[in-house]
Order: sequence, then structure tokens, then C-alpha cells
Amino acid sequence: MITILGGSFTRFHKGHQRMLDAAVATGNHIIVGLTTDDYLKSHKAYGAPGYNARKRRISEYLSRKTQDFEIQPLESGNGNAETNPEYGCIVVSPETRRQAERINAARTLRGLKELQIITVPMVLAEDLFPISSSRIMAGEIRPSGSRVNPVSIGISTMNPLKVMGLEKFVSRIMKNYRIVRNEDYSLASFQPFSEDTVSYAVKRSLSALGSRDYGIGVESGLFRDHVTGTVLDIHVCVVVDRYSRLTIGQSSGFQVPEQIVNGVKIGMTESQAYANAFSSHDPSQESGIVGILSSGKVTRMDLVYECVRNAFIPRLGPSYYGLDQKL
Repeated sequence: MITILGGSFTRFHKGHQRMLDAAVATGNHIIVGLTTDDYLKSHKAYGAPGYNARKRRISEYLSRKTQDFEIQPLESGNGNAETNPEYGCIVVSPETRRQAERINAARTLRGLKELQIITVPMVLAEDLFPISSSRIMAGEIRPSGSRVNPVSIGISTMNPLKVMGLEKFVSRIMKNYRIVRNEDYSLASFQPFSEDTVSYAVKRSLSALGSRDYGIGVESGLFRDHVTGTVLDIHVCVVVDRYSRLTIGQSSGFQVPEQIVNGVKIGMTESQAYANAFSSHDPSQESGIVGILSSGKVTRMDLVYECVRNAFIPRLGPSYYGLDQKL
């Protein structure tokens, strides 16, 4: 059986390596269709190394894995994949899977067996956007996926605790980043209830995005548990990126004392209601109410970190959520 894959391989990177590895893993003879220089000139908007240089790079990589391969010039998008009965598997990326499905439809019409389609998830760069040759050639990322310029992240808030919680998580997944606090936003209320919490988080994120890579909105709101009747404080984080993809995450909730709930009902923020009910100062810019209620065992920054982390989970595994289809 023969496994095929094709492409331009204009800037050899981790995504290409992952696809070649998947082809090797089939244990079949491998045919790599490599687009010719003439094809590239008519289909690509940017310059690329010549055919021989691209072929050499692929050959060098594959030779470390197997000797059972060949590289053939590709003059068209599908080559002879629609007509060759010896082909059994095709390796594709999420963005080229539909092309493979069209190849299979053409093979079926010809009475040929469909190819097994092996879809290799996109390899993410440091900024959690896919590594691509075009991004490398544009000087945005390096072949390793690291960013040339810092990942630009905006967060709409007046509270430094939210910035600290965001940075605590981002520093785990990125090295080259810059967080900017955006204070140019407006909300209808400073203390949302239920679904309004999500709406406000969305507004904050969109206000923070601008021309940046990411916009972050973190909002704390009250949610009533209709089984027990208690009211929970839950932090909601919304992340929107430059491709208009939106993801959301929540923190765990903690029970809010009834005295604070009563104060919020008459228009106070949680912090104001706490200060009024317990004759104390406003804790909003420090550990938050949760810090006081938990005797310092849990802080508001912990909850911010938690909701930010959860909002980024779909971005760490985008193929499970279809996010790789929205670029």
C-alpha cells in the first residue's frame, strides 16, 4: 500500500514534520507530492525556495525516519490521487481535509477504493495560532513557532488583580508576550447577575482586542443555585482573538453571605455590600471578598487565574472544538 501527501513546503516547519511523521507511522511506501516552481508562481502570493532546495529539506528529514519514500513533482492540486489504484492513504491537515474528501468522491465515481484520510492536527505556534509558511515568511513567527514580536494581549479592567491572574496563566504557555491594561470601556452596571455576567465579559474582551492578538474580559457575577437557594460568586473569562474566535471559561463558585446579596439587590457592588454589612473597608483591590471569607486561603487572583485557564482550554486543543476551521 502507498501513503501519499502533498504540499509546497515553502518554509519547512513543525507542522510539516508532524505530517511526515504521520505518513511514516502508516508503515507504507510514502510518496510526497512537492509542488513545482511553476505551480508555486501561479498559486502563491509570496516567494519560496526552489524545488530542489525544498526537496532536499524533505528528503533530509524523512531519511532519518525511513528509506521507503520518494518525492515527486506536483503540477496540480490533486496530482494523480483521483486515478491511481495503488494509493491507500492520504495525510492531510484540517484545512486540506475537504480536498481529500473531494479526491475520494472522484475515486468513487471511477470505481476506485476511497483513500483512508489521516488528518494531522495543526501545530500551534507560541501564540496558539497555527504555524504556517506564510506566517514565517511574513516575519511573524520563526520555524520553531516562537514569536518574533511579543504576543499582544489586552485586558479590560481597572483591577490589577485581574492582570496578575491573567499573567500568572499566560506565563505558563508563552514566553514572549505583552499584556496591556485597557481602561477605555463602559458597562451598564458594576455588579452583574447571571447571564449579564457573560455579556459584560464579552464586552470587556471586545473592548480590549483592538488590533491586538487577544482581548480578555473577566467579570465576576452572582448566580443563584435554584436547588439550594444559595447565591454563588462565579468569575467568567471571555477570550476573543484577531480571527474573531471566542472562547469562554468559568471559575469555581463560592457561596456569598446573604447580607452581601441583600446589599447587591439594592444597587451596591459586592465589595460595597461587604463593607456596609460588616463595617469594614472595600476589599475589591486587594484579595477580594473571597480572601476575607476564606481567611486568606483563597484569593480573587486564584479565581481569575482559574477562569482564564479554563477559557484557554479550547485554544490548547483547537481541533476538538473546530477552532482550526475558523481561521
